[in-house]
Amino acid sequence: MLRAIADDVWAYERDLRLPVGFLPSRATVVRRADGGIIIHSPLAFDDATARAIDALGEVRALVAPSCLHHLFLKAATERWPHASVLGAPGLEKKLRGLRFSPLPRAGVAPEIGDDLAVRRVEGVPYITEHVFLHARSRTLIVTDLLFNVHEVRGFGMKIFLWLGGAWKKTAQDRVWRVLTRDRAATSRSVADILAWDFERVVIAHGDVIDNDAKYRTRAALAWIGGGAALLPPA
Repeated sequence: MLRAIADDVWAYERDLRLPVGFLPSRATVVRRADGGIIIHSPLAFDDATARAIDALGEVRALVAPSCLHHLFLKAATERWPHASVLGAPGLEKKLRGLRFSPLPRAGVAPEIGDDLAVRRVEGVPYITEHVFLHARSRTLIVTDLLFNVHEVRGFGMKIFLWLGGAWKKTAQDRVWRVLTRDRAATSRSVADILAWDFERVVIAHGDVIDNDAKYRTRAALAWIGGGAALLPPA
């Protein structure tokens, strides 16, 4: 079932089964100004969800925004074979046999159009996350850069998130500190993202952040060091 989040922005949600339990997960659906549909970080979908997406418009692009968010991309390409496919550089090692265009470091991708600006979070090559801005609705779209999980199924997932410092709050999992290889590059990326004009954050795991979104994003990413001076206090 699709859930409306903002003008021309929807989501469908599933629990992703991991070895430690079930992680709430979200795929984001954006309608371009020309009516075309973009599916960001596709999840498993049933026929009813696919029909609901088709009712919004023609699916023009499928996006795997990081090297960790690609598990259901192949199924999405089979359901929407005429859509352009975009992915994070490095995914070619995991998606052998599935052709896709690499997402740009910054700016816009022709296959997506200028409805979504993109900025790669550099310096973390294992993840290579790309963050998007839907300017018309002032919506930031991220995958694992931020978590905001307050409810889960199973005790194991609660412990996993608590150990990562990402349970019941807007936070970045501590694993980013381990995986960051070039903190200066990551800091520059974060500064660019924080300079965008957004009032909500749609994340892949947890509740949508729709109040004090910029302040909470800045606070969660403060350890990286980038962009703090660009923003006023909450």
